[in-house]
Amino acid sequence: MKHDISKQLPKDIQPYERCMEQGAGALNNAELLAVILRTGSVGENSLELASRLLAIESLSGLVSMTVAQLTKIRGIGKVKAIQLQCIGELSRRLSASRQQGIVLDSPQAVGNYYMNRLKDERQEQVLLVFLNNKGALIRDLVLTKGTVNQTILSPREVFIEAFRYQAVKIILIHNHPSGDPTPSAEDVAVTRQIQKAGELTAIPLLDHIIIGDGRFISLKERGYIS
Repeated sequence: MKHDISKQLPKDIQPYERCMEQGAGALNNAELLAVILRTGSVGENSLELASRLLAIESLSGLVSMTVAQLTKIRGIGKVKAIQLQCIGELSRRLSASRQQGIVLDSPQAVGNYYMNRLKDERQEQVLLVFLNNKGALIRDLVLTKGTVNQTILSPREVFIEAFRYQAVKIILIHNHPSGDPTPSAEDVAVTRQIQKAGELTAIPLLDHIIIGDGRFISLKERGYIS
């Protein structure tokens, strides 16, 4: 059963009307998501559905999920799941177009650039950053979501993507939702494994940055990458 938000919400909080009168910039994340989803689910309007989704996962986390993962959430069918995936892809393409020319030539530059993106994530995300020969950002890619380990994050997958985007150098980045960026033994093991593979493929791993709550750690600065 579909629910028309224009019939369900009071005029003063209807996202469509607010957007028309005040512009999209006046809407919060839940309202923007409600406009995109258009309809709610049984027992809730689209704004209530959007608010519940954002209580489960961050906005960037939602749009990074697969259709299979999204459809496990109550109120999300295949159509809404595909809408969210398309929003995520558009966002990534816009981000990639803006990233061109950004130089990430130090741990501070990398950490500062990715801090806001990852510091509030509730789940670990592993990003692979592709650089050209001048250290300028080509693009980045979410490799995995979940705990970093050698069974999930394989060197083969890393370097397939590196060749695909014609990267000359790469950087690994992931967050610790606990807020403490101290590297685990598994973080160090994965870093060393990928560094060795990089030496064989002539695409060096420059650094592995771990982001916590308002701070980050460079495994290169800690001596784990030579």
